[in-house]
Amino acid sequence: MTRGKIGIIIIMVAAILGAAVLIHAETTKVSQVVYITKSKACGCSAKSFHDADALVNRTFTGPRQALLKRIDYDTDRQAAVPYIGEYRLIQLPALVFLDAQHHMLWMAVGEVAKEDVAARLAQFGG
Repeated sequence: MTRGKIGIIIIMVAAILGAAVLIHAETTKVSQVVYITKSKACGCSAKSFHDADALVNRTFTGPRQALLKRIDYDTDRQAAVPYIGEYRLIQLPALVFLDAQHHMLWMAVGEVAKEDVAARLAQFGG
């Protein structure tokens, strides 16, 4: 009789853990991508911003465009500061993938690689 109860408990725990994994998998879908750039970058950093801007412009088109929230630090610093503080962004440009609860899924700062962005979009369903 005790073995039967232990078996039932094990099955219930496995079912709960399985449900938790499925719920977590659902919440890891990208809901928003925040891109913080600088329009007035100068010197050697200008190329990094130009390349990242071009990558974002090419990547976030069509249905993906709805995911993107673009913020220019130079013209809308007030909108950028909360993201910089919350996600501890120490360098720009920054590309931050967020889930529906605004938990960070992935982040790229400085140089943004096309392959990394494509892989993360595929991983998080973007």
